[in-house]
Amino acid sequence: MTVLIVGGGKMGLSHLAVASSLVGRGNVAICEANFGLRFAYRHMGHRVFPSLHAAQDCLRGNLSAAIVATPTPSHYPVAKSLLEASVPCFVEKPLTLRSVHSAELARIATTRGIHAQVGFVLRYVATFVTLRKLVSSARFGPVVSYEARMSGNVITGRQADTWRSDYSRGGGCLNEYGPHLIDLCRYAFGDISVVKEAAATQVHSQRADDRMTASWVHVSGTAGRLELDWCDTARRKSVIEFDVMFQHAHVTLDNSTLNIDHLAPGWTGAPGELQALQSIAPPTVSFYLRGEEYSLQLEDFLGRSLQRKFGATPFEGAAMPALLADGLAVDQLIEEIARKAGLA
Repeated sequence: MTVLIVGGGKMGLSHLAVASSLVGRGNVAICEANFGLRFAYRHMGHRVFPSLHAAQDCLRGNLSAAIVATPTPSHYPVAKSLLEASVPCFVEKPLTLRSVHSAELARIATTRGIHAQVGFVLRYVATFVTLRKLVSSARFGPVVSYEARMSGNVITGRQADTWRSDYSRGGGCLNEYGPHLIDLCRYAFGDISVVKEAAATQVHSQRADDRMTASWVHVSGTAGRLELDWCDTARRKSVIEFDVMFQHAHVTLDNSTLNIDHLAPGWTGAPGELQALQSIAPPTVSFYLRGEEYSLQLEDFLGRSLQRKFGATPFEGAAMPALLADGLAVDQLIEEIARKAGLA
């Protein structure tokens, strides 16, 4: 059994650590084109391959799952090669830069019956899982409208000519922050039927957006508004916030807290119900790195791919994995928002 990490950058290193803790260091290999990184990983005792072709050739018949953590433009060819070899795949977000390519990957996975998952890690954050439960249970009535925001201090000055400053190469706020927040909105409130409007703002970038706003309507009729900002100097790290108006309550939440107020007159609930809903404890994971959610998503992916169990969590049955069809839906929405905002 071998789990292959394709791409040894920041995310690949993170996935390597978590996967090694779950299935054992000797059962994980890494594929990395950069000689210096290969030397470092080999020095740390990891099995290393210079290319995907070399890894597939050597591991033929022994490749049990793969995690694709390469730059976004290479997601399509890398994932396609693995899926066509019937290898279960975890692909970092966004799935690809063209929805037609995402659709092809989703079709291959479905046709071959392969478990394939997109790295929408925020589905495994306790507060967002609770939001989804509140919406689906209709405990406070249907959702009337909501605002979703993601902001951080990633871009702090004029950008050089790199992928980060070029929307067509996967740069910009919409490509970087958008997949996470768009998927969360679909995860909590259901499919989106129409994007009504979108507007991009350039602060430091020349060929990409630094801020983005969009409004849409879900199939359920719920109205939503999206705000993305990756040059917010007031932030130390990225923060995701929701402001949700239910028929009978107002709910606000972020990565770690959830508050319920403005209950409608006549609302009755069990004693302590609101306190219980707002007292959210992070789940227990077998290995902690960066946040419980990063371990949970790999426990989920590897558990489904290898048909093994990696520790029980309170999320079981609630934090559904994002399949390639979800990645496709998000990529299609990104393209629609980009068109309306004049990026594409």
